[in-house]
Amino acid sequence: MGSKGKSAGAAWALIWLGCLLALGVHAENAAPEVAIVNLYRGEINGTRFSAMTVETMRSMFGPPSAIEDPEKRRQEGQGTHMQYHTLGISFEMQQPREQSPLQCWRVRIYLTKTWDAKAGMFFLPFPGRLSKQVSQDWTPQRIETEFRQWEPKSDPQAQAAALVHEDQRAPAVQETYRVLYLDMVDFRIDFFYAQTAQRLHAIQLTLPRTVTPAPR
Repeated sequence: MGSKGKSAGAAWALIWLGCLLALGVHAENAAPEVAIVNLYRGEINGTRFSAMTVETMRSMFGPPSAIEDPEKRRQEGQGTHMQYHTLGISFEMQQPREQSPLQCWRVRIYLTKTWDAKAGMFFLPFPGRLSKQVSQDWTPQRIETEFRQWEPKSDPQAQAAALVHEDQRAPAVQETYRVLYLDMVDFRIDFFYAQTAQRLHAIQLTLPRTVTPAPR
């Protein structure tokens, strides 16, 4: 093959490579966002968790994998759960006022694989990013050290057990938990540490009870 043939071949190879790269960039842009949680501000992908509506969640993450008994739960004065099992996130929603959309008042982020008996599927460990790169390997001592500015405190054992059973998705009923909490400006963060498994099981962000909308 002459030099002209080689040049033409090289040119077509560059064009083909450029097309592949362009397709790769397009696919990357079309992929769902990685969830980034700012624990200090209580934000998920730049939006305060307390301002998130069903529409906000759908625009960020698509449709939920399960919605837990919305009508029944509202009648019982409980919130509606919007579950994203592959993302390891559960949102609890309430209606702040009549005729207003449901808004999030609590979000739980699972750092360990957790069976959800009600939905019949697992919450997978949260694949996104958390402040300070918090992970399931963090010990209570590390939480206390890294968040010392907010003076972490431990819930009494009975209160910790009550918080865990509120969710009813603990990986094992015989597990003992230690719950460390931070009081931020207008929300609370709970770190659920499974003492037997020695893993940080979940992180929960909750509006104060005084701010939580009253059930209708």
